[in-house]
Amino acid sequence: MHTIAARAMALARNGMESILSLAAVVALHVSGVLGSAPLWTYVLALSAGAVLQQPEVQRFLAGPDGSRTGLAVGLQMVPATAAAYLTGYGPVLAVTHVYILVVHMRRAGSRAWRPTALASVLSLLAGELAIAAGLLPSSLPMNQSHAIAVLVGIGTVTTARALGQFVAQREQAEVAARLSEDRFRALVRDGSEVITMSDADGNVSWVSPAAQPVMGYKPEELRGKVLNGLFHPEDEVASMELYTRLLASDSTVEHSAELRVRHANGSWHWHEIIARNMLAHPAVHAIVSHQRDITERRAVQDRIAYAASHDGLTGLANGPTLKRDLERALAQGTRYQHPVAMLFCDLDGFKAVNDTYGHDVGDRLLQTISSVIRRTTRDTDSAGRLGGDEFGVVLTRVRNADEALSVAQRLIDGITGNVSVAGLKLDVGCSVGVALAYPGGSDAKTLMRHADAAMYQAKRRGSNNTTVYVQDDVTAPWM
Repeated sequence: MHTIAARAMALARNGMESILSLAAVVALHVSGVLGSAPLWTYVLALSAGAVLQQPEVQRFLAGPDGSRTGLAVGLQMVPATAAAYLTGYGPVLAVTHVYILVVHMRRAGSRAWRPTALASVLSLLAGELAIAAGLLPSSLPMNQSHAIAVLVGIGTVTTARALGQFVAQREQAEVAARLSEDRFRALVRDGSEVITMSDADGNVSWVSPAAQPVMGYKPEELRGKVLNGLFHPEDEVASMELYTRLLASDSTVEHSAELRVRHANGSWHWHEIIARNMLAHPAVHAIVSHQRDITERRAVQDRIAYAASHDGLTGLANGPTLKRDLERALAQGTRYQHPVAMLFCDLDGFKAVNDTYGHDVGDRLLQTISSVIRRTTRDTDSAGRLGGDEFGVVLTRVRNADEALSVAQRLIDGITGNVSVAGLKLDVGCSVGVALAYPGGSDAKTLMRHADAAMYQAKRRGSNNTTVYVQDDVTAPWM
């Protein structure tokens, strides 16, 4: 019973227009306003209209792909036109054709306007022919009925065409929007860039699916979090500066930064982040950022930079890099009021090693000596190979010449104690020249020249000697 009642309710709900029309016809028929047609003919026509109006019937008639929309329209037009002409006011009441047009355009789209217009014209023609043949009653003079039918037909056709064109344009716009959305989704889903949207406090509201292949996180794992928590501690200042610049600008300005981001596996990856402040955009209301992993690119850049600033054989700084390190050390010395020392080291007997054992042994000897220099100096000092068998060491902070000479002597002891390569005992020594610079007292070029001069003076004294460059006495407050 419940199922039957539900079906009856659905039938009444979907055929409400025909049911209301039937109630009106019954009332008018009883009052004698309508034509002489029997009441059962109205009931039959409007009941058929109610059945044909059911969504299931319409889907069956039109076909699963809507290819038989003309059949569905035509069959629904027949009982509606019949009921209108049975009243005696057929062409006037045929304006119901516009309602049928709207119903079918809502279901089938713009494809419905042509069959509806055709069905309307044919049904009006059939009705007028029936009146002319005396088969149907008419409360209107025949000429007036024909004229009204022509006007209603023209109105229905023009209305159908206008609505059809309007709906067609809307359908084209919807298709274009859908294609654009699908294209955007495909780009976001399959792209290599991670796109994030966050509020003014940095809380992430949306993350593209690329987060998983790029960062190892599922998008839902990042939503609600603050991205700053993923940046390397050493990049915290840079990330805050980026966010400050974003908040101070609008969507017309693009900001970028290269920061280290923690991957889900715990490793750090370099990301290039390009972001815009679109908080004021009515459709976005977010800060939008694009991130891509540039770890490999940074590794290549680092290798190139390392090769440009270091000696390829020993791994020590090259000459230009050592000079820049010295310039920085001198600037720090001036700022914090402490001396800086420059050591020039030149190997004694290296040419004989090359001539006797070949360059391979000579290269391995240079590598051994570079290891000695690293072990002897502090992490804050700088060491480099100046060329051939010459090395330089920048002692970034010393108390006096005696401390610099102590380091020089440890270098000599370390080198003379490690002159064994591949089991070969090599007769190699070292001469070291030392030059000191007091705060504001010398520049890098001058200090290197002084150390070089001291080194040659040490060589003249014999192997494994050190000499301090002597200049006018300096009275300093830190001594």
